[in-house]
Amino acid sequence: MSKGIKRQGLMFIFSAPSGGGKSSVIKRLLSELDNLVHSVSVTTRAKRDGEVEGKDYYFVSEEKFKEMIAQKAFYEYVDSDFGPKYGTPKGAVDKLLCEGKDVILDLDYPGVVQLRALAGDRIKAICFLPPSLAILRQRLVNRGTDSPEVIEKRMSQAEKRVKECVHYDYVVVNDDLNTAVEEAKAIILAARAERRTLCGLDDFVNQVVEKK
Repeated sequence: MSKGIKRQGLMFIFSAPSGGGKSSVIKRLLSELDNLVHSVSVTTRAKRDGEVEGKDYYFVSEEKFKEMIAQKAFYEYVDSDFGPKYGTPKGAVDKLLCEGKDVILDLDYPGVVQLRALAGDRIKAICFLPPSLAILRQRLVNRGTDSPEVIEKRMSQAEKRVKECVHYDYVVVNDDLNTAVEEAKAIILAARAERRTLCGLDDFVNQVVEKK
């Protein structure tokens, strides 16, 4: 891109049922595309061994989390009465966007709704689907991390996640990881070239015309 044209970053929401391969796609994209980062969430849960403040999460108290809600400091958040709370901090994300970086957010559909209400056309929501629920079930069994009871719970949630795909901007069927990565990459690269993300384009056009 010309030095006279700068671009503001976009937010890319990635959603998928558990076992949909979303994490593998994100990992590949972060290693293959420049100016693409993963959003760091705020959480009230305790820090685990090896986790780094500001890299894995921003760790805060319950009281601080409530203060941030009152201050409207989140793009989206999950304020559960049971278990830890999570939220996407506006300040940290906006700083990255102003630097021209695109931000990936790993969210479910309720998060998409919250973010659309605040960020509008600055987001692109992508839903990753398995080829079938039968294949998804087999993936969950093969990874060997969940009990049969947990797998059944994930499968009941998966059907809901699949039906929600009609509300997304893009749908990628993750039948093959390499293909899914390339499709997601194409979505990101196309969005980066959209006129509304470019700053200084009018001045650049005038310069081009003057040089004829």
